[in-house]
Amino acid sequence: MSDKFPSSPEPGQLRANTIGLPGVLFQSITTMAPASAVSFSLGAAIPFTGSALPLAVIIALIVCCFIALSIGALARHLPSAGGYFTYVSESLNFHIGWLTGWMFDLAYLLIVPFQLLVLGPVADSFVSSIFHVQLGWGVWAMIFAVIVFALTFFGIKISADTGIVLGVIEIVVFTLLSIWLIATSNNNTLAVFNPASSLQPRLGGWQGVLFGMVFVLLAFAGFESSAPLAEEAKNPRQTVPRAIFFAALGIGIFYVFCSYAGVIGWGPARISAYSADPDPWGTMATRVWGPFHIIVILAILNSALGNANAGVNAASRMMYAMGRTRSLPPILAHLNRSSVPDVAIIFAMIIAVIFSLLPGIAYGPSTGFAFLGTVLTLPIILVYMVTCISVPFFYLRRYRSEFSVLRHIIVPLIPFVILLFVLYFQFSPLPAAPLNLAGPIVGVWLLIGIIIITILSRRSGDALKASGKAYIEDAEV
Repeated sequence: MSDKFPSSPEPGQLRANTIGLPGVLFQSITTMAPASAVSFSLGAAIPFTGSALPLAVIIALIVCCFIALSIGALARHLPSAGGYFTYVSESLNFHIGWLTGWMFDLAYLLIVPFQLLVLGPVADSFVSSIFHVQLGWGVWAMIFAVIVFALTFFGIKISADTGIVLGVIEIVVFTLLSIWLIATSNNNTLAVFNPASSLQPRLGGWQGVLFGMVFVLLAFAGFESSAPLAEEAKNPRQTVPRAIFFAALGIGIFYVFCSYAGVIGWGPARISAYSADPDPWGTMATRVWGPFHIIVILAILNSALGNANAGVNAASRMMYAMGRTRSLPPILAHLNRSSVPDVAIIFAMIIAVIFSLLPGIAYGPSTGFAFLGTVLTLPIILVYMVTCISVPFFYLRRYRSEFSVLRHIIVPLIPFVILLFVLYFQFSPLPAAPLNLAGPIVGVWLLIGIIIITILSRRSGDALKASGKAYIEDAEV
């Protein structure tokens, strides 16, 4: 490897404990948090999509599968803990690559506090109703923060194995509940796939569908999170692209099925009241399962915990990669005895505690959840778009013999164009406060990144050049 700092950790030092396809796949699946996403992220879209939610989910599924193929096209040649940071650096230039990693860090640092705002209130409500003990959502959020820290600090295998168990449980529970809701409903209809069913009439209902897609994409966000585990995966050039695509496709189909079941189970005619219920899936589960609805609550807790666990893994590996090249403080590249980036994990958990308590106390857990969700989705959309742009440039410059117009231009172009429309409708019209603060917050974060990259370019240009070389050279590692 050229252009590297001699004292920096080499690509491959994370490989003391490697994981196979199931572990890598469930890193992506648990980052998506299927049960939590169905219960809260998709539900947050309903004030805009109305009963046309399944239509918005199908569009997002198509977009994310194309994005997954685009990420996979880069991952197969650039297996790195740097993920997008390395992909874009090698495809476009080091400056844009660093800024892409910077935006990814914002999104993934907010995943854990985002899920703590689910874990805290749901756990507090559950324990209060069963044991009549009310500690407060903040206390439970901190308890789960400690659990997440323990799962991620002592080795990737513990974390990955936990992710597989948690992911299987939540998918099975919500699939069974969805089947039950559809089978017992008298509301089955194809009207839910018509944009006219949205709650915003402009553009024939498409305004509501496209605006609500920010929350639908929030539910999908994470399918790519296995990319930073490339240096801890067996045969990463095959394992990582497959995991990313199958996570997007498999959980996307699961979302379509569950969103249809949720709308039908609630009743399309009463869909405007959906958002007034703090736990609509719990309400529907109580109606069809009676006292066994407790299983759904446990599945939601399980899902949010799995998401937080996977989020720390992805964010810490990205910070590790940027610290390794000294384009972020090199202390972030420190590894503990379990070969995990311990300082990056500790930093991620500090951010998690602060940014779960602050918006939760200021706005309440529900509004704080929607606020953080909007903030973290905007940079994810930007990262996806830059990645799509990177694919044709990478193959034309580096692998022209493999270049395909269909695979490397049309496939990434489709999600890029659709995401442009989704991004536009996040600002026209502006959402109500505090969601209207998401754009300025992301803009300030980007500005800070530009300032940092300017300073780095002047003082340590080699650190930026190293970002594009931080990947494993051996295809069969």
